[in-house]
Amino acid sequence: MSGAKYVGFLSGASKYGRWIPEAEIKARAVAGGATIDFSQALFVHPVITVRAAAFWGGVSLIVPPNVLVQQNGRAILGGFGDGGGVYHSSSGCVPETLTNSGVTIKIVGTAVMGSVSAVVNRKARPAELLTPEEAAAKMQEAPEPSTTREDLRQQILGDVLGAHAATAPPAAAQALQQALGQQAQQQALGQQAQQQAVPVVQGIPVSEKA
Repeated sequence: MSGAKYVGFLSGASKYGRWIPEAEIKARAVAGGATIDFSQALFVHPVITVRAAAFWGGVSLIVPPNVLVQQNGRAILGGFGDGGGVYHSSSGCVPETLTNSGVTIKIVGTAVMGSVSAVVNRKARPAELLTPEEAAAKMQEAPEPSTTREDLRQQILGDVLGAHAATAPPAAAQALQQALGQQAQQQALGQQAQQQAVPVVQGIPVSEKA
């Protein structure tokens, strides 16, 4: 079965934004990187299989909440899923992923002196399974800008600060929590302002007829 291909050879190959994933996807990274972002994807297939291969490079999958990620692969002097080493075999569900939407992403493949990984973008809209007609209609709508890179940056920073807050003295923990709250508020305000921004179109006024 043919499917979409994303190959990073001595460079990067990325897929972001709104799109309709096919049931079969091939992702390869050879001395480069391949990133497939499902944060704004419109799912029409209940099961999507990603066949990943990484050699001196990395294949990264970013998924929204409400998607179950299953992994079945191996790593040689690298990492696959949540483990790695001289030789590592990984199978089962990726931690932090679950679904009640019926959408499952299966990752199969091999990493040699490279890595294949999946991460949940917790700020993304939860996934849902659509009909082809519903997905086609949504593709006609004006797309929202991708915020995945900023979402993950904030997510990683929040996880690090949260881990420090868990072991810090009460006063320091309170200060960290306040900093996290202010950061989240500023990000929400920035996204709201971006969504509300409406371009102004200059036109020629038309006089009313008597």
